[in-house]
Amino acid sequence: MAGIEAAFAGWAITTVLTMLAFLSLRSNTWMNDTTPRDALGLGGDLWVAVMGGTSAAGGVSYRAIPTLVGALLIVLVRILLRTTAGFPRSSALFAVPGFVLTSWFLSGTSGASSQWWTGTIGAVLIPLIASVWFVVSSFSRDHDAPTMQHWISGGFKMGGLLVVATVAASAVAAVVALVAGWGRASGIQELLGASSGVDTAFIVGVQVAFAPTVMAWAAAWWSGVGFMTATDSLHSPTVVDPGPIPPIPLLGAVPQTAPGNWVVLLPIALGVGLGVASSRLFRRSHVLHQSAQGVLASCVFASVVALWMWSSTMSLGSVRLASMGPRVGWATLALVLEIALPALIITLATHPTTLALVGQGAGRVRSEGEALRRRHAERLSREAATASLIDREDGDCASGADEAWAEASAPAATGDTTAGVEAGAEPEEQGAEPAQEGADEGAGVVAEEGEEPVSGRDQGGA
Repeated sequence: MAGIEAAFAGWAITTVLTMLAFLSLRSNTWMNDTTPRDALGLGGDLWVAVMGGTSAAGGVSYRAIPTLVGALLIVLVRILLRTTAGFPRSSALFAVPGFVLTSWFLSGTSGASSQWWTGTIGAVLIPLIASVWFVVSSFSRDHDAPTMQHWISGGFKMGGLLVVATVAASAVAAVVALVAGWGRASGIQELLGASSGVDTAFIVGVQVAFAPTVMAWAAAWWSGVGFMTATDSLHSPTVVDPGPIPPIPLLGAVPQTAPGNWVVLLPIALGVGLGVASSRLFRRSHVLHQSAQGVLASCVFASVVALWMWSSTMSLGSVRLASMGPRVGWATLALVLEIALPALIITLATHPTTLALVGQGAGRVRSEGEALRRRHAERLSREAATASLIDREDGDCASGADEAWAEASAPAATGDTTAGVEAGAEPEEQGAEPAQEGADEGAGVVAEEGEEPVSGRDQGGA
């Protein structure tokens, strides 16, 4: 019943607002040919537009989603689902078919120029997002739930934090752009010819319904990808393609200059800050659960941003105005890399397990470094000792060779000297031998000649 109630309530709100606008503007010259039946049909067309459908007029299709109304419908379905708190969680998903069927019925019976089947995507997404939101929030209140449910709930909460922070930052950027381009926006407002305060309030109210669209364009711009105000007019931090724009006052806030790629540092800084906050708010004891929670949060962020960017695109005519808004795929990828990825890295890098592993790794690296330095010093000392030993052996070999050469030279000199001495001594010996023989012969002669006197002396003495 929640889906059916929300669909009827949303259709009634859009129709009532359309009728009030018709009654307040019926005095305007533009509304002279408009009847209450036309206003009622316009209310049906507006409901189809909220669902993301298109309307055809003069063979041209128009699509512009009042994103603020769609966001309020999601909140409405979420509130109505609280009546199913006593039933199983899966019963909340029955809001989807109830909302879709009711939306088809209302679109087909009340729309004047809208194509009712084109609003099917929004009719499915609005109750589905609200149902998932309700189921996930019920997990967070169940303290007896398994650990897996807790990190799943934490992943959705972390993803929601990333989305809310991104939307808030984009709102600030949109306000800054509006203040900077207030003069141009006021000029476009005057061109619309608002003759009374009611006319001005109507114009402003219609633009307020597209406030999330303006924020999405701001987010696409500061992500570096940019957005299109026409098929041939891109606006980004590095590119400005001026050209004719539709008479919408909010388009006067479109940046007229290209400051440069440094703008991309802003979402990166936001992602780092969200990572620090998430590491404290959504801490899990196990690093694996922390990783799974961060990946789930990134997926939630990517899904919501992609839907946000798609709902912010529009077609206000043919040719140049056939495509306006951010480039959905590139803008989503850029915001995920600039916001969700830094947040995931910070949450994992600051986890106690990661810090402990890093500390152990640093200690291991230090010990291995010391061991390498010690082995290197030992190798150098061994190489120095080996080199010293080789030098000593070379010196010993050199001195041994000198000694051997000296020893080999000394006997040769000694032999020459001895040979000379022996050669000089032989003549002397040869001269001495005849002299000795002569002396011996003389002594023999004397002895022979004096034998008698000696004998006579001996005898006389006797």
